[in-house]
Amino acid sequence: MIKKVSNLMVALLVPLLASCSLFGGSATDSSADSSAISSVSSSVSSSTDSSSASSEPADAMTIEAYYPFSASIFTKYLGEGNEYASFTVYPQYIEGNRMQITSNNGGTQIVTVLELADGELREVFTRPETYFRENMLEKTASGDAANQLDILLKEPLEVGNSWVNASGIPSEITNLTAQIETPMGNFEALEVTTTYEASTTKDYYVKDMGLVKRVTDLGDDMIVSSSLEARNENVPETQQLRVFYPDSELMGLNATSVALSYGTNEVTRTILAEALKNVPDAPGGSLIGPNVSINSLSLSDDGRVYVDFSHEFVSEMNAGTSAESLILQGVVNTIGEYYGVQEVYLTVAGNPYESGHILMAEGAYFTVDYTNVNE
Repeated sequence: MIKKVSNLMVALLVPLLASCSLFGGSATDSSADSSAISSVSSSVSSSTDSSSASSEPADAMTIEAYYPFSASIFTKYLGEGNEYASFTVYPQYIEGNRMQITSNNGGTQIVTVLELADGELREVFTRPETYFRENMLEKTASGDAANQLDILLKEPLEVGNSWVNASGIPSEITNLTAQIETPMGNFEALEVTTTYEASTTKDYYVKDMGLVKRVTDLGDDMIVSSSLEARNENVPETQQLRVFYPDSELMGLNATSVALSYGTNEVTRTILAEALKNVPDAPGGSLIGPNVSINSLSLSDDGRVYVDFSHEFVSEMNAGTSAESLILQGVVNTIGEYYGVQEVYLTVAGNPYESGHILMAEGAYFTVDYTNVNE
């Protein structure tokens, strides 16, 4: 995200920036059990004078208080001044001092990894145009990408505390008791002001809630704002998966939409496996056998998806050559389209795919192909 731009470009990018650094509240999907959600402990205590310390709990002025890492909270912001100023945010993964969020403003979807360390809450990785779900908590940006990442909050949380972001843009805490109006209600908020060459952005954080409002002044009476409209707890992230399956005459592939639902820290490979077992429109109601599991699933830097199925993928298929080919193509098309790639390296129990009809060589991959998909 390029922050030094003209007023017009800033107007277009404000919602994109908003979606990269929001939400209070290795790149493989063979990750361990997702049930444990860790809370983050601060390493730096805030500096307050004696009067404020006596009236506030000791932890009231920490980053955790103003930006809690909360699981399964769906947050919606109402925008004004730009068609992309409205957006939603969801926490996909939380582990230790890192949280991965996804945000969607109707024009793009961005994944951002946040880290709380050394008294700072900062962005450490971001990936634009990410419409699939994968754990990226271990990723850290480098080079030019790292130079576009921001520090959202920095302790001590007191007026006058300032910092310079990697891009050279300065931010400063300018108010601790700003009175803010949002569609969800009125709040007393901590204000962070970030000053660009041609605009100024003010972010407002509320205890136990996180970001509630962002206002960007572009000059010439041009204001773009995003305000908290809804904050719903215990809500899953939802997606639609297009599943391809053999038609009843085994002449081609049909396609249908299956709903996916994820809570924070739920693993994609598990959710996808269950979706492939429950395809109501498919003959028999499924694409893969009832006991099939996905051992690992990840998008590699080579632009391919690597997926390893359990041995039941073959043993429970019980299909002739034509049906088997269509099932394989359906699985490859489904996974490839979900990740937005053309090549899928599919293995079974760690070995190249092998059955009585088809044998794949070591390193050989399948290709997404819509030739036989029925209109």
